[in-house]
Amino acid sequence: MRKLLIVAVGLVTLLTAVPLYAVDVNFSGEVRVRSFWTDNLTDGNSGGGANEDMARFDDLRFRLKTSIKAGVSTGVVVLDFGNCFVASDASTFNNGVGTAGTTGDCRFGSGGLGHSFGTVGVREAYLHIDLKKVGFILGRQTLKLGHGIVFDDTADAITVVLPLGGATVTASMLQISDTTDALGLTAGINNDTTVWLVNVGMDHGSHIVNIYDALLYDQSPAFTTLNSFYPTTLGGALLLQPWMATVDKLWVNFIGVSVDAGQGPLKLAFEGSYAYGAAGATAVRSARLSGWNLMGDATADAGGAKIGGTVVYTSGQDLTAVGDANVTDISGNFQLGNILLNNEQVSDRDGGSLGGGFTGAGLIAVKLHADVMPTEKLDVGGALIYAQTREAWCVGCSRHVGYELDANAKYKVDDNLAFSAGAGYLLTAGGARDFYSGVGGPANSNLWKLSAKAVFTF
Repeated sequence: MRKLLIVAVGLVTLLTAVPLYAVDVNFSGEVRVRSFWTDNLTDGNSGGGANEDMARFDDLRFRLKTSIKAGVSTGVVVLDFGNCFVASDASTFNNGVGTAGTTGDCRFGSGGLGHSFGTVGVREAYLHIDLKKVGFILGRQTLKLGHGIVFDDTADAITVVLPLGGATVTASMLQISDTTDALGLTAGINNDTTVWLVNVGMDHGSHIVNIYDALLYDQSPAFTTLNSFYPTTLGGALLLQPWMATVDKLWVNFIGVSVDAGQGPLKLAFEGSYAYGAAGATAVRSARLSGWNLMGDATADAGGAKIGGTVVYTSGQDLTAVGDANVTDISGNFQLGNILLNNEQVSDRDGGSLGGGFTGAGLIAVKLHADVMPTEKLDVGGALIYAQTREAWCVGCSRHVGYELDANAKYKVDDNLAFSAGAGYLLTAGGARDFYSGVGGPANSNLWKLSAKAVFTF
């Protein structure tokens, strides 16, 4: 009895003391299971043997977000369990090239029948300090500019958020490559890459405007950390210039604006960005860097259906240019169709390039899309996309990529569980066939992809 009394007194004392040390702990996340069946996405050829790339697989990702708040501070950690596309998908800016720590998907069976994976990816880990008149976000965090055609990624960064009247100013310093990584390089040498970013956002209810500027500075480009701000096409474009065999330094400035507006049943979205900069080889000369990214969409409610059109443009590398290199590329998290700008089957990103990408040739695409909800839980849609490259990817190659037909459906069981399915079929034209022929032999086949997904959010 005495022991019970002591325990009871202890519990009462603990409970009355809790408010002095109270914290709010919240858990949220997502369990996602996907299934894919694809063919010709890597070689454009349905032949067997070396030309057979048909794939049928499933994958799993369990994402857990833990948020702990006390006073003006909040600590956040987002973990991805089932992180198996290590080194093949730089879906987050990590502290190096991507040999470890990237967030990806876990293909069923990759570790042997019945084996489970012990891999965990740290997607986000940051401290948020809210001082009302100013806020700070310190650590690995998600950053997005406009609609994400230039940048939508996680990065190790220091961010300041400053509300100013009708605008919010966000300033970030991103460390997107550091030599203290899995490469084993010496810390503090001149391979670090930094981005300084400023975004001014204005929300006026009927329309939202964001104006941004981002400066990337690489003290010694090795073209190893190449994603989003630092697209994979840039290294290839510079290597086209024989005098650029050695690059001592590189800088690129991105300036852009995005607008969202609505008037009655019509909704409009636009984003445009221009990039300029230079890559220097001190012993020889410098290369001028420049390029454009543009995106526009108009969608209208029409008798229970949503009908619209989307245009995407990104400049490409002119193979005859001397002293110039294209620097723009669509962000890996911007998705256009089920195949075009969508590498979800090999990446944790929502978007991506076409197959292996057209090596910096750029893209011009027009998409017509329509969605309808037969019931409050079922959403069915379709799209037709025409695409061509901005520049020919090789001398004498065609620029026409082809036409893509998409069909998608999503059924929302409740607020936490949803099932979806999609199908994409790309009728390849001369440009796509020229590209895939250069990758892996004669290409004469269309591309197709089927997918299904179950997502439980909590």
